[in-house]
Amino acid sequence: MLEIKSVEMKRDRSLIDANFTGYKLSLESVHVAREQVSDGPVHLQPTSQMFGFLHAKIFGEHNHLFLDNYTDNRVFYISASGKIYTMNETGCPSEVWNIPETGQPHEYNPAVVFASESLALVSDGSGTLFIVDTGDRNEECIWRSVFQDNVCGKERPFVVRYGSVENEGKSLEVVLQYIEDPERMEVTALPSNSQEETSFFNCLEWITFSLEDKGWQMERVRRVVSHGGFNYVSVLAGSLAVSAEKKTVLSFDSLNPVETLDVEPVNQEQDEKPKFYWKQTDEDLEIWFYVLPDTVKSQVNINVTDKKMDVKISGVDFLQGEFNASVEQDSWTWTIDHGKIGVMMSKVNAGKWSSIWTEASDGVKGQEVTDLTEDTLLPHLTSENPVVSGDMEREPAFNTQELESVDDTMEENSIFVWQSDATAQSIASLSGNQHLMAIPMPGGQPPALCIRSDVDGLVLKVENKKLEHISTFPALGYVQAGKQNRKFLGAPHDFSYSAICDDSRHIYIYRQPKPIQNELRNRKTGLKVEGVAVQQVVTLDNREDILGLQATPTFLFLVTQHALYRITVN
Repeated sequence: MLEIKSVEMKRDRSLIDANFTGYKLSLESVHVAREQVSDGPVHLQPTSQMFGFLHAKIFGEHNHLFLDNYTDNRVFYISASGKIYTMNETGCPSEVWNIPETGQPHEYNPAVVFASESLALVSDGSGTLFIVDTGDRNEECIWRSVFQDNVCGKERPFVVRYGSVENEGKSLEVVLQYIEDPERMEVTALPSNSQEETSFFNCLEWITFSLEDKGWQMERVRRVVSHGGFNYVSVLAGSLAVSAEKKTVLSFDSLNPVETLDVEPVNQEQDEKPKFYWKQTDEDLEIWFYVLPDTVKSQVNINVTDKKMDVKISGVDFLQGEFNASVEQDSWTWTIDHGKIGVMMSKVNAGKWSSIWTEASDGVKGQEVTDLTEDTLLPHLTSENPVVSGDMEREPAFNTQELESVDDTMEENSIFVWQSDATAQSIASLSGNQHLMAIPMPGGQPPALCIRSDVDGLVLKVENKKLEHISTFPALGYVQAGKQNRKFLGAPHDFSYSAICDDSRHIYIYRQPKPIQNELRNRKTGLKVEGVAVQQVVTLDNREDILGLQATPTFLFLVTQHALYRITVN
């Protein structure tokens, strides 16, 4: 029987600025250096056999620029000819290695991961893993392969996702990812409803290598499968740490046979997402909820009496309950807009309600929205006005009816899982917290995880069965949702800024608030303004797709098919 332990994710309120008034546009220029490249990054698209959502996700989110988190300001890319190039803050791209050709078709984009100061892992996209001795990468030495094999079997290509040297250099943890049809999988344990959800599986092959006299040898192979995407992957303290969009199962272990397991939801009742949201004033009551975006008005049937509410979608009961007090029966209205349905009512007797339903009512679960939650504090968080020393007043809150897709975090079943074998899992619920990015950390530390919470982006340090809130990007959750053409998000390991790039030309830089030297007060409220958060917009002279982005405390690196860009941020 699989033992599941729940891990609580705690937010540090001291790291969240509830009075954040938004970003001010700075007209200060930033330096952009452009290096022409003749042998640009390889950019493969899914084949005709790769038609699932998981394939689209693994190709669409592939970052063709790879950051070396053991050195300062150094990035790499892999060209269409199989050559690996490096670039730092001073020079043009230089070649460090040519991936040997294996004769197998390349189905995935190649990738490189750095496991130590002198060791790299390279996947060629055709099913071969290379362990490479890089020497001192600051010296741009020529690399040398010390291991290569089809570690996942023949005709099973993959992408390397993570690697780290452990046990004082005597062992190596490697995680590979591929999408597979269940008919080709040697699986002994799958979710009980697996055949009904999708025809493809997202697989993580977790391989432990040991350093022997003859070199690196495969010691143990474990496989974790899921029906959803994997947004974060690392290995720490002997456990695979994964942020997954759906439940996961360790289906294979070369050392310990895996029995068939049925995975039950963790704390389902406690972690259930509210079915609707509500907001009140002394006189009014507003309820809103989300349905499929293509739902039309004729499919919705809403009935409100003085004490009860009943909602049916396409003839199916959706929401019912008995109000805590009476509403005016003849003055309520409702609207529908892109899958968001709102119902506005007036109270018979003025006053705040302690809850929306009576205690005796069997109404479905809802969540009250206050002035500090994501549905009310959104629109003023970015500004098209330059930074000035004058009025810093807070803009009025947005009416909830004006909110659309930026309000939807979408990932209802997301979880963070720690697992070392098939007998136990530790799980933290990320339900309702949209994944934003994984932030590379220096010196071989596991990446940090950034998720959306209300309007903000919370940075979480991933530890053994623990998620620690260590920093916050104010309003990043909201502003990234408003960038409809966003391609990549990035941030440096010191969290001094965050960056969003669209598909070809624009990069939006959001800097952390900085204290103001002289005292400045809001002219209307009299409150002291502690700091100003600045946003900058960089427009590239470029019409090609941006294929990769990496951030360091000093530079932003971007790559297209024919150019490498280096933006000086600090």
